[in-house]
Amino acid sequence: MNKTQGNVIVDEIQIGDIHYEFQGGRGSRFMVITKPTRDIDGQWSWISKNLKTGKIISYFYNENYPHYSPKLYNYEAYIVNQWE
Repeated sequence: MNKTQGNVIVDEIQIGDIHYEFQGGRGSRFMVITKPTRDIDGQWSWISKNLKTGKIISYFYNENYPHYSPKLYNYEAYIVNQWE
């Protein structure tokens, strides 16, 4: 099982899933727009869209370096001052 630093299991991400990212009292909501793909080196990648700004984000997860993975959650894990 490949898990982000939050609680999202990379192998199970589906198009339309909502994920949350938090930093410095701010939070962002993203919707997955491409299903993750894995290359031969264990590098996963997928694309999500910020639901407030419309900005497209490319996410990466490397099975060999999970401690560098994005900190994504599938629920609002923190109370924030501002949504971006």
